[in-house]
Amino acid sequence: MTDQVSPPVVRRSLLVRICHWINLIAVGYLLVSGVHIFLDFPELYLGKTGFRGYPAVFRLEDIGISWDQAGQWGDRRWGRNYHFTFAWVFVLNGLVYVTWSLYRRHFRAMLPGTKPPVSRAITDDAASVAAAHRYRTPQGIAYLTMIFFVTPLMFLTGLAQMPAFTAIAPWLIDMFGGRQTARTIHMIATVAVVGFALVHVGQVIATGFFSNMRGMITGRLRTREE
Repeated sequence: MTDQVSPPVVRRSLLVRICHWINLIAVGYLLVSGVHIFLDFPELYLGKTGFRGYPAVFRLEDIGISWDQAGQWGDRRWGRNYHFTFAWVFVLNGLVYVTWSLYRRHFRAMLPGTKPPVSRAITDDAASVAAAHRYRTPQGIAYLTMIFFVTPLMFLTGLAQMPAFTAIAPWLIDMFGGRQTARTIHMIATVAVVGFALVHVGQVIATGFFSNMRGMITGRLRTREE
């Protein structure tokens, strides 16, 4: 039997693809700049107080990286400038994506037990049908958790670390039990984002790297029918 290539099938809208790549750039800068900020103060605390020598819940010194060595690797001023800049890029881009997805009911496809509609052109192709159902449990739950829980948590804990903002909203510090607790939660959420990103990349590779990349760039996927 010979393979016949069916016509391209639209998988992702232009707006979703633009938001995806903007988000990738923003998250990349947030991670790099966040590491620089942390290296300049490589300890995590709970409560309202935290300084060198104060009991910490995590210290880089515990894994063999001294305070001075971490300080040489990090650049707090560079990190803060880029972190705050791309944090707003990430937030505004995310609001556009969430608003569009709610309007198009995109998130319904991520709920457990639901399936997104499959184009007739790909119903006979098992690989394409599997790709169209990519948001099924547990991946859909992971996406929804990241979008509606982890990301808002990171945003709020980030604001709780900004003296200029907490001066007009001191309740934000109290909500997390202290500025240092907010910083620690912010770092934990960052680790969760990194873990999610690694799993996401792994799934992209496992389900067809070039096909997925083509779909996210052009919005179309060529399917094969036996």
